[in-house]
Formats: sequence, C-alpha cells, structure tokens
Amino acid sequence: MAFLRSQNDVETRLCTAVNVAIQAGDADQLQSIVLLEPGIGNVFPPDHQELIGSLQSNYPATDDDAEQRLEELIKRVVTETADSEDEEGRPVQSWGSLVTFLVGWMTFLRDMDTNNLVLIFELMTDLQPRANSALQHPTKGILMLPTIMYYAKVFARVAVGLDKKPHLIQHLITEAEEGQRESLPEKAANIVRQAFIICLNDRNTAPGGVRDGKPDGKKAGIYKMANICLKTLFQADKLGSCETIFTNITNSSPPLHIYPAAERTTFLYYLGRYHFSNTNFYAAQLVLEVAWLGCHKQCLSQRRLIAVCLVAANLILGRFPTEKIYKDPAAEGFREVFVPITQAIRKGDLESFRRITNLNLTHPSVDFMMRYRIFYPIGNYCEVLVWRSLIRRVFAISGVVGEGDKAAALLDLNATLHVFRLLEARAQIKNAAMAAQDGGPGRRNMGHIFQDHASTNKSTYIDPDFVGMDGVEPSNLEMDLLEMECICGSLITQGFINAHISQSRSALVVQGVKKQGLAAGFPVPWEVNKEKNMENCNDEVLGWKKEAGVEGGKVVRLQFAAPAGS
Repeated sequence: MAFLRSQNDVETRLCTAVNVAIQAGDADQLQSIVLLEPGIGNVFPPDHQELIGSLQSNYPATDDDAEQRLEELIKRVVTETADSEDEEGRPVQSWGSLVTFLVGWMTFLRDMDTNNLVLIFELMTDLQPRANSALQHPTKGILMLPTIMYYAKVFARVAVGLDKKPHLIQHLITEAEEGQRESLPEKAANIVRQAFIICLNDRNTAPGGVRDGKPDGKKAGIYKMANICLKTLFQADKLGSCETIFTNITNSSPPLHIYPAAERTTFLYYLGRYHFSNTNFYAAQLVLEVAWLGCHKQCLSQRRLIAVCLVAANLILGRFPTEKIYKDPAAEGFREVFVPITQAIRKGDLESFRRITNLNLTHPSVDFMMRYRIFYPIGNYCEVLVWRSLIRRVFAISGVVGEGDKAAALLDLNATLHVFRLLEARAQIKNAAMAAQDGGPGRRNMGHIFQDHASTNKSTYIDPDFVGMDGVEPSNLEMDLLEMECICGSLITQGFINAHISQSRSALVVQGVKKQGLAAGFPVPWEVNKEKNMENCNDEVLGWKKEAGVEGGKVVRLQFAAPAGS
C-alpha cells in the first residue's frame, strides 16, 4: 500500500496510513503496511524502500535515542493509540502495545539483512512478541490478526530453514527443562503459540465464542494460529510439543465445524498425524477420514498426504484399502505399495511380510514408506495380523475338531511352530527365487547342497550404531515353543483369537468354531478394534472439538442424568 503523500517525511506518512487503517477498522490494510519481507524480485515497494533509507539516516542503530524519538512520533501521529471512546460513549483504553510494536517493526526494517537469516531470526524473536502484545488489546487487538498470521508464517519459515543449517545456530540453541535443548522451530512455535492462546482466551465475544454460527472476535484466529504452530513443530519433528495445543483446544475452543473448510482440514490432518505417531491409530483414522472427505479433490498433494496416513492407520487396524481408493488420482502408486502388504496379511505370508519390512531396506516399497514415515508402524503393528492369518490358515488345514458336543477344537502348537520356523528361515534367504525352492523337509531343491546356503539364510543385519563393536553379531535366534505360546497369548489378549492355551497338550484350544465356523474362533481384526474402542468411548478424540461447551469448553452430557429430585 502506498503511504499518504500529504506529509514530508516518510515516517509521518507511514504513521498516518496506519492511523487511517485503524480508523477504518481495516485489518488487511494494516497488514499491507507493516511488511516484513521484500516482494517480487527481492525488492520492497518504493515507499518501504524510502522508509528504510530514512530510518537508517535519521534513526540509526548507533543513536541511543532513536527508538524514543520514533515512539514520540508514533504517539503524536497515530492518535488511535490514545485513550478514546467508542460509538456508545464507553471508554476505550490506550493501545500502547501497538506503539511498541510499530517501533519494533521500523527498527526491524532498518536493521534487517535478507542475506543474514540468523540476524532476521534474532530480530523476529523480538518483534513477534511485540505483535502478540498488540493483539491483546480487548477491542482493537483483533485488527492485528492478519498481521500476526503473516508474521508467524515468516518467523516459522526462517526458524525451520535455520534448523537445517546447524553450523550457523549453535549460539542460538538454548537449554530447556530437564536439560533438553530447545530447537529454533520450537522456540519460534512457543512464541507464536502465545498469539494462539490470546485468540483462544478472548473474552470480548458472544457466549461460547460463536455469533450467528461463526467464530466471534479473536476466536476466529484459533485454528489459523494453531495450524502455523503445528506445521512448524511437525517440520522440526517435535510432535511431543503439540499436545498442549490440542489440550487447550479441547478445553476452550468453539466447535471445529464452524470454521472454514481449509482450516478444518489442515488442522485435522495434523491432529491425525499426531495420534498416528502416538500409536492411537483408531483416533487417527477417525480424524483423517473427515479430513479426507473435506479436502477438495483438486488439492492432490494435500489429499495424498492425508491418504497415506489414513490408509496406514486403517491397515494397522485390519481394514484394507478399497478399489475406490486405489483409483483416486491422489493415490497414485498406492497399489504397488499396499497390495503386497495386504496380500501378505490376508494369506498369513510371513515370508513376504518379512521381506517388505526387512530392516535392510531393500524392498521396492521401502522408499515410499520411509518418505511418509509409515515403514516402522506397519512393520511393528501389522505383524500381529500376519500371525493371526497364518495361525488361522494352519488351523484350517491341520486343526482337529472333535466329534462330540464337548470335544475341543485343537491346534497343535508344535506343528504351528514348524510352519513359523520354515517361513522365518525362508525370509532370511536373500534370493527370493532360491527361497521359493525351499518347500520344507523332503521337498527341497538339492541344489542348495552345492551353494553356500548358510550365507543366504542367516541374518546379516546389525544396527548401524553397533557396527564394528566387539562381540556384536547378527541375531539368528530360532523360535521355540515358548515363543509360539507367547505369540498365541498376545493374539488372545488382543481379541484376535477366541481361544486358550493348553500347555499340557502343547495345543491351542479354539472356541466356537464347531458351531459357528472359523469366524467365531478368529474374529475380524477391524471389528475387534472398532468394538474395543467404542467400549472405551474412544470416539472422543483429544483435540477434536465437536460440540459447543460451557465455561472452560467442557461438554455437559445430560442423556444419563437422573431426573431432578430422584
């Protein structure tokens, strides 16, 4: 925006333009004046270039009185910062924090060097809190909301950029609580979070922070500021710092559904990723499904990010992608990655699953899964689904179902152990074609005798942190009956097998299959997980505010309340 030309010096013209914007209640106009960074071609608008030159000449950093003189100029020209009255004659307190902010902004322009990110970060560390303070004004502070969001994005971008250049920032990293080091993105997010809290705690609003079905006052900025903080923390891989934001929203925010679709979808994506990283996969899929449905079909990159986590969370819970997902333009390449995994789970193909999730990272799907950070969750949490399917398959082939009404359905654990051992051993053979020739005792290709078979069916993996250490060798332990019982016990505890272990018989006693078939003894994992979470009321997700609350944001449910006087 061009400054008004009725005054001689550019500083006065700037202050007059700010005063006009405040009088008009035009927050966007105010934001267009207090720019932080150059535009196209790395050049500021002419008025701002003139302002920078004037500040460096007339208010230099070497002048100890420069900031005091700027403050006096702002107070004189920006009359909207003084005590006043509103249209109804009620007193409006002075806006001294805006004066402090404008002084800080002008000194920022005077001292900044676009080629020195460290200096910009240090200057922003001082300027952002001043902007936050100006936002706190009970009536006029809302005019700072667009400016705060603009500043927060720039601050976060600078912090994340510097975090990737550790040789420049050692002197800026500080010690946090318990001796942990606070990274620059964390520091930036903590400063920006103060603006989020100001928006969240705004009391100069309609009851509940909702007016005519829309967020009122500064509460309109809750999810905008939260998304900036979350993006910064996620980019810096500091997901543990996100919990406070989600807790505050659960306690004090208006319901999410009254906010614009873009803000809702972005927030739900970060919320879903947070729960996914904390292994709360049921909550993650609930949130991510809504984000997926709310994301515009033309936003392919955003839909892809949502879809990866959504498919992975559902896969871990036992619900597989449909053809509709695979055909979605945002899911390009999903079929090649997820179909081999789902087939391995369905068939109980432990060998194929081990090859896909092998820590040597040689499978073609690994690059995709590592890029989207789903490799280790799938490897760790889908394994139990493969176990269940394999045991179910062994039972269907070799299980013994007695003829009498009271006869038990038994699965020999020793036979099951042999199957597990065979598949684990085949998974260790690096050459998959050679492994396929191993049909078990009596059906092996004797060509193995003439090859160095031992070197191909033994693990060679050592964690990189331990490579070269004395006495550290690859683990090649073979499963025993006790481990087989542990696997069955784990599946029983999680509800994936309806059975108990008979140690005297070394057998798994499967219940219900005689009258109701395999489905009774081997429930569908997705249904088990869904029922378990519904029983624990896990449809209530931390950070997802669905309903309007009373004071403090807590929801009061009355459906189970006893009648008055009872």
